[in-house]
Amino acid sequence: MRILHQALRLYVKPEELERTVAFYEAIQAQPCERRIRLDSIGIEVAVVGGVIVLAGSAEALAAVREPQAAFIVDSLDEFVSQLRALGAAILHEPRAAPGGRNVTARHPDGLVVEYYQADPTA
Repeated sequence: MRILHQALRLYVKPEELERTVAFYEAIQAQPCERRIRLDSIGIEVAVVGGVIVLAGSAEALAAVREPQAAFIVDSLDEFVSQLRALGAAILHEPRAAPGGRNVTARHPDGLVVEYYQADPTA
């Protein structure tokens, strides 16, 4: 059971996406590695190094704004068990997400984190 990658989640207006991606590409000396359009909820996602940028209207972002970070893990089910044992509140049970599965948890200190496991076949 390991955290493979950690990233901050950043929320911006659609017109700020390109400028924000360019900034994080420059500051981290890394290109944007992935872009995903979630047309069903009106959000575009860009992953640049340790930052996940989510762009959408205030209304669209309201539904996904709570998590402050994302932890990409090797075994989501094991992490859910460990989180519960450590007193974290599971805000939603594991469910399908683009390219894998996720769960959102509130840590005992109040930090809200999306835990995500990629589907190896995706």
